[in-house]
Amino acid sequence: MFKNINKEEYLEMIQQPDVLAIDVRSDEECAAFQFPNSMQGFCWNSGAFYDRLDELDKEKKIILLCRSGSRSMQACLFLASNGFEHLYNLEGGLLAWQN
Repeated sequence: MFKNINKEEYLEMIQQPDVLAIDVRSDEECAAFQFPNSMQGFCWNSGAFYDRLDELDKEKKIILLCRSGSRSMQACLFLASNGFEHLYNLEGGLLAWQN
């Protein structure tokens, strides 16, 4: 399925070459704050996430990011149902990051 991780785990994992961080927030939300080393343009609510699904490598570890952890959790579940196995959710999202 997927594993919840915290900010410290994210910062450690993102240094590895086999890890992708995907921000599923809107472009406007991403403009206000960008997670380190994350990819934007995968907005969950606009459908862009589905449109770009073929860009993701099933062999890589994928960390999903959002504002509160809800959209990223939904994205993790969706990816798991599409054969992705190495999935991580930033628990609490940006709200937890800022605390």
